[in-house]
Amino acid sequence: MEKVPQRIVSLAPSNTEILFALGLGDKVVGVTSYCNYPEEAKKREIIGGFANPNLEKVIALRPDLILAFGDLQKPLVREFKERGQTVFWTYPHTVDEILESFERIGELTGKEAAARQLRKDVEKRIETVQGRVKNIPEQERPTVFRVHSGRPLGTIGGHAFQTGVYRLAGGRNIFADTKKDYFEVDLETLLKLEPDIIVVAGGNEIEAKARIRSLEGLENLHAIKTGRIVVIPAELICQAGPRLGLGIERLAREFHPERFQ
Repeated sequence: MEKVPQRIVSLAPSNTEILFALGLGDKVVGVTSYCNYPEEAKKREIIGGFANPNLEKVIALRPDLILAFGDLQKPLVREFKERGQTVFWTYPHTVDEILESFERIGELTGKEAAARQLRKDVEKRIETVQGRVKNIPEQERPTVFRVHSGRPLGTIGGHAFQTGVYRLAGGRNIFADTKKDYFEVDLETLLKLEPDIIVVAGGNEIEAKARIRSLEGLENLHAIKTGRIVVIPAELICQAGPRLGLGIERLAREFHPERFQ
């Protein structure tokens, strides 16, 4: 970029969190309806949802930088560029790539030092967790099945950064060898693999667990019978942002409570 951007529009919650963490909140002029953290982000102009932002509204905000995220927004990136907008698109598939995205956004916005510090802060939290779970033998790491959607049954594969999150938390994604990001899985395959733990994103633990137990066929899983269902807020494991370390810590405490007395 020829100059430091003064008006930034974020098309994803993770990018919004990064911008505010870098001290750029005063330069954020537009966010999506899903950008609710930090609290200050709610005061910015809402430009629509994650999948369907209002292009005209974004352009009317006169941004000199638009931050986009993920496959779903690829068509938007092309359209914005065709209309003369400056767009930075990111789609990290590993934890390292998430940390790199902090620094890349810092470079674009003149916040290199703050970005390096943000990366160090998150890495420090992850390293603290690693001190407790890194030495767990492979065969003793609990296998994890992430319920991404219920009907049809969807999960994540090895191309999703959450696979790395579960490993850093001392677990193993049961579909880590599947070279996909998100995909549908048949019940027969899942029952054969018999995961040790089921992870679901949600804000209300009781409701989330009830929803999982209501899914037809899952009642036969040992994890369901023994109550090994871990509910964690979506923003801690689904968003590639600064709270990544907190999400890993929360999962590690659930996977290995005996190591976090």
